[in-house]
Amino acid sequence: MKLIFGKNNHRVRFMLTSMLAAVLMISLIGCSSKSATESSAAPTNASGSSSPSEDPKVELTLWTTQTGVLNGGKPGEWVQQDLVKEWNQLHPNVTVNVEIIPFDGINERITTAIAGKTTPNILFDGPIRTLAYGQMGALSELDDVIPPADLEKIHQNPGVMKMVSVNGKIVAMPYSSSPVVLIVDKSLWADAKAEQLLPQDEFRTWTPEQYKAALKAVADKDKGVYGATLYALNEQGDQLYTSVMSAFGVKLFNDDYSKYIAAENPEAEKALALFKSLVDEGLVSAHPESISATNTLDYWKQRKTGMVLGGPAHADIIKNGLKDGTVVGPHEYMYVNFPSPKTGESTLNVSIGNGAVFKGTSPVKEEWAKKFLYWAQTESVNYSTAMKIFNPFSDTVPVWAKDDPEMQFLAKLVTKAKDWKVMDPGWGVKGYPEMRAAMFPEMQKMFIGKSTAKETIDTISKKFNEVITKYNK
Repeated sequence: MKLIFGKNNHRVRFMLTSMLAAVLMISLIGCSSKSATESSAAPTNASGSSSPSEDPKVELTLWTTQTGVLNGGKPGEWVQQDLVKEWNQLHPNVTVNVEIIPFDGINERITTAIAGKTTPNILFDGPIRTLAYGQMGALSELDDVIPPADLEKIHQNPGVMKMVSVNGKIVAMPYSSSPVVLIVDKSLWADAKAEQLLPQDEFRTWTPEQYKAALKAVADKDKGVYGATLYALNEQGDQLYTSVMSAFGVKLFNDDYSKYIAAENPEAEKALALFKSLVDEGLVSAHPESISATNTLDYWKQRKTGMVLGGPAHADIIKNGLKDGTVVGPHEYMYVNFPSPKTGESTLNVSIGNGAVFKGTSPVKEEWAKKFLYWAQTESVNYSTAMKIFNPFSDTVPVWAKDDPEMQFLAKLVTKAKDWKVMDPGWGVKGYPEMRAAMFPEMQKMFIGKSTAKETIDTISKKFNEVITKYNK
């Protein structure tokens, strides 16, 4: 497959399974004719030594979220069991101690660690949280470990810079690209003889009315089974709601992030009203005000809900879970878009970047933490397989993406980056984690009937702008 990039129409050949990241770069990065390692002057195996025996004795601490699955293990376990083992075959002197941290209360734990100067050396997490830690001055700049050719492309593109940098300095490693969509258990609709209600067009889009009709087809209060589950117990709830608002045509922030502007668009109220109607009509799991994103994933694995917010990594949750019994079968996963009033369209929620290095008292530890993070995302098969990511600077075919038609759909979907809106979630806004925390109590009030959709988006907007004002004083 050939794609044309750059002002000189230089042709670049990418493999099909690199399309997710590569096509995204049509609107984001531009031409990349070599892989990161080919274009880099970085030392072999990301070390600064001529041989592993010359590596210094270094001990690093890595915190990882419960993401990524490998070899049938639980989410996150692969980091210690597989990734670190792979690293130590190259660098036996550089020890990496791993701790898996739960999503519930994650921001509070990390901000407390920042305040108490007890942060790990490395954090595996997305820019949705890490950029805020960069705004706090807690993250080390990664520019010095990224090859100059890649660095130039990133710096030249404002869209990518918003996702991976703070004050013009890259603080989130930019070699991970992954879409966020809805992943459906198609077998629930098959049981209800309603598969035709799931999206049927080439890019699997649906209107809010079609979305609701599909939910009605499988909702069974007596069995506790629903087409979808909403949640508002903690700040993880924002991605679903902001993605749908974006699919309704809502821009969340102004260009310089000085104001949250979603409430200025009437479509934001309509998007929240859709969610409120699902609760009022009994089309989703009861009491979303007491449900977390983690609970929703459990319901999905138990065939109690038909879809969750997810990405490529969720496919392995199903594959491995069916083998070890943690997923109730049958379960046939299918990726679809967020509902949108515009027929045949949706929004693309694509994350770029993952992982950060915290500043510390030891320059040597910072140096090796950066090397480990860069190596993991550009050279490790275990990392790309567990995390289901595409490297936008490499034409290497990811092993995990070869034989799955659903991954091929995601690859095709992201080709719409040149036509559809690509959501700007505002990760680079100062105080963004505080905004997420401020959102979910307002969603709780709406779900229990204490506020209307209009009152909810107005209050969320007021709270968000108070946070912005506080940090911009």
